Amino acid sequence: MDRLGLFPLRTVLLPGATLRLHIFEDRYKRLISGCLESGEPFGVVLDRNAREVGEDLDPAGFGTTAHIGEVARLPQGRFLIATRGHRRFRVERVLATKPFWSAEVSYVGEPIGPGDAATLQAIAAERFTDYLRALLALFGRELERIEMPEEAAAESYLIAETLQVDGPTKQRLLEIPTALARLRAELGLLDRETTKLRDMAERGVRVDAVAVSRPTLPVRFSRN
Repeated sequence: MDRLGLFPLRTVLLPGATLRLHIFEDRYKRLISGCLESGEPFGVVLDRNAREVGEDLDPAGFGTTAHIGEVARLPQGRFLIATRGHRRFRVERVLATKPFWSAEVSYVGEPIGPGDAATLQAIAAERFTDYLRALLALFGRELERIEMPEEAAAESYLIAETLQVDGPTKQRLLEIPTALARLRAELGLLDRETTKLRDMAERGVRVDAVAVSRPTLPVRFSRN
């Protein structure tokens, strides 16, 4: 078991994904200062109360380690940091809630799972491409090319990160035990969300009127 400081957020951090944070609360300034001194990561967990700040937090029992990359030090001990998700973990025992949450955690592997990985990855990549075309169309752009990861787990996390779905849905994807099971779950989500996006485009819905964020991926796109 490892001890890990936890950062409850509205956001689900997935392995391989990047996350930028403004650190301004005293407890998290202390957490990040300790991580910078030790070179150790911290854990990002979904706050099921969706508060992030204050005392009324409800951290999920499953999260991802965040390794700190870029750091900008600001006045009053604040930080701007860029992190990358690395390993999934399960919270085994909460050790403290002050000055910040900390817990004993066990790390979770990345098994592929039973099934024809190559076929499922190809199907998922095709559905994901359709989804991206529909998403980028809301920004008046066209997809030229996307480079999909070779590994099933990496592909599943790329799709999960890009999907414009809520935190609890991404949390469920994070907790799925195997990569192929995650890809199978994502196929249904991709079909559903692609249909929604195409319907929005047909109705002329303005992109700034809906909660859609511009994807930042290994994608090449062009303006119409």
